[in-house]
Amino acid sequence: MTSLRVGAVLLSLWSGLNLVVAAAVTALVVVGRPPPALALVLPDAELARADVRLLHVVEAQALLANPCIVALCGLVLALIWKGVVAGHRWALGALAAALLPVQAFGFVSDASLGHANVGANAVSTLVLATGLALCARGLGRLAPR
Repeated sequence: MTSLRVGAVLLSLWSGLNLVVAAAVTALVVVGRPPPALALVLPDAELARADVRLLHVVEAQALLANPCIVALCGLVLALIWKGVVAGHRWALGALAAALLPVQAFGFVSDASLGHANVGANAVSTLVLATGLALCARGLGRLAPR
C-alpha cells in the first residue's frame, strides 16, 4: 500500500471517529440528555442544581457545534477520496489549512475542561499529522528518506 493510501486511511479514520463522536453527542442532546462535556466538570449532584439557563446555553452550543463537526467530517472524507487520492495537491493543502487549526483548538477547548481529554487529543493529533504527512509524501510534497 502506498504512503498516499495509508495517509488517506489514517485521515479517514480520524475523520470517521470525530464524525461518530459528534453525531452521538448531537443525538444525546436532541433526546434531552446533557452534553457529555458537562459530566467532565460537574458531578451529577451539581448538574442537578445548575441554573437551567446555563444548561440551555451549553446545550445550544452542543447542538450547533456538533452538527458542524459532522458536516466538516463528511466534507473531509469526500476531499480525501475525491481530491487527495486522485492526486490533487491543492486538496491536501485545503485539508491541512482547515484541520490543523481545528485540532489545535481541541487542546484550547480541553484546557477549559481541566485537560480532561488531553490524551485523546494527543492521539488524535498524531493520527492527523501522520495522515497528512503520508499523503504529502505520496503526492511528492515530502521527499522520502
